[in-house]
Amino acid sequence: MKRLLRDAHGFTLAELLIVVAVLGFMMGALFTLQRQGQLAYLTGAARVEVQQNARIALDMMVNDLRAAQPVAGSVTRVLTGIDANCNTGTPPTSGGGTSMGFTDQFSKTVTYQMSGTDLQRVYNGTTDVLIGGVQSLQIWCYNAGGTLDSNLDNIREVLIQIKTQTERTAQAGSPGDQHAVVEGRVRFRNI
Repeated sequence: MKRLLRDAHGFTLAELLIVVAVLGFMMGALFTLQRQGQLAYLTGAARVEVQQNARIALDMMVNDLRAAQPVAGSVTRVLTGIDANCNTGTPPTSGGGTSMGFTDQFSKTVTYQMSGTDLQRVYNGTTDVLIGGVQSLQIWCYNAGGTLDSNLDNIREVLIQIKTQTERTAQAGSPGDQHAVVEGRVRFRNI
């Protein structure tokens, strides 16, 4: 038994240093992979957030507008109010209004407007924040001939563009700093 114990050798300092260096490289590679995965997740989650927010807001606006009823006493006028800038600029790059109002199929007034970075929906006098993180809301109004027009009696369709960003404050260029742009064109059905 004593002989077995005497023949046992330990690790040399050089062998231990090599093992520690190899383990260090492996841990560094593992940390880098984990960090890249985390950044990919953060980027994807922020991108999904801004795209969903923009799409939800646009879908709600489009659905409400498609069901809008003509103003009482008119057969061609749907909008009850519109930002005077709805006939300005070059769609979809510049100009456009930032609010509009109409009457829905239940004869309730609906208004979409911006307040800071919130897109608000005012329904029958009650204001709700539809989504936050909105960079811009632009609305262009078109007459039956397809040209920009701000006369409420002539407007037959609208082009809506919503630009969103993450609702949480994110440093520019970071994975959480994502932006989305959605747009939709609505021709009024009930006139």
